Amino acid sequence: MENNFIWTGRCDGSDPSQLRIHQIMNQSNCFDMVVPTYTLVGFCSDEGVNRNFGRVGAAEAPDLIRKQLASLPIVHEVALHDRGNIFCLNGDLEQAQTLLSAELVDLLESGHAPIVLGGGHEVAYGSFKGLFDFVQKNEPHKTIGIINFDAHFDLRNHSVATSGTPFLQAAKLSQEFNQNFNYLCLGVARHSNTKELFSTADRLNCTYIYDNELRQPSSSQVLSTIKNFIDRVDILYVTVDLDVFSAAIAPGVSAPAVRGIDVACFDELFSFIHSSGKIRLLDIAECNPRYDIDQHTAKLAAYIIFNYIFK
Repeated sequence: MENNFIWTGRCDGSDPSQLRIHQIMNQSNCFDMVVPTYTLVGFCSDEGVNRNFGRVGAAEAPDLIRKQLASLPIVHEVALHDRGNIFCLNGDLEQAQTLLSAELVDLLESGHAPIVLGGGHEVAYGSFKGLFDFVQKNEPHKTIGIINFDAHFDLRNHSVATSGTPFLQAAKLSQEFNQNFNYLCLGVARHSNTKELFSTADRLNCTYIYDNELRQPSSSQVLSTIKNFIDRVDILYVTVDLDVFSAAIAPGVSAPAVRGIDVACFDELFSFIHSSGKIRLLDIAECNPRYDIDQHTAKLAAYIIFNYIFK
């Protein structure tokens, strides 16, 4: 872990009503009361994207997302911490994922709510394994559900881990421990997934909703599908692959979406999921600064995190 990012930004004063994120980051408890503790962990890897023949650059995203977070306002009392970055060294993705999962177990056992900043979507297996290991050790009677905002299933069957394999890896880990694999993918693009991937999703009893079906996110069918999924699990891991958004909204990703969803749609769905009170882990994946325009995609990532913290 390296923690070299300097939290700085606009400052309007030190009164609680004037504070911004950079002013309270890594303070033990500047509000002198019991408040939720959110902790950032950067995952600086795009090795999985490289192995998946995608456009690399996402390894550079965590600190740029931090920069966009720094000057956002404090809406209510929280504790915010930054544990720094995990790096994928010499292409050893598997080691980086192992380090991430161990870090998340430590944070979860300390009562923190981790927020992982990717990085390619290979971050998802490290995230899931960290939560899975924590639950197996501390809350073995509880079930985990994965909600993935993504144009792609990421259920590919490759000989090595890539950004396209994390949820098949998660399924295999679950099966190894005789646990159900509960997976909901929101925003699936028909033209971005092969027939084999749809067959794999169906074989694993995954739930999914197409991007065009989310034009009316508050429709009874969409919300009922999501609610039914949430009701059958105890703990949620939510992962947001920014390529679920239209390329006009999120240009800085490895695989820009032709259609995608818009921010209003995402907000409505995310708020509905958040209201369950079951989210234990959030990560953001596939922000790629090399292809971003005026930091639109990094700002979107920061916006999502802001809304998660200050629900």
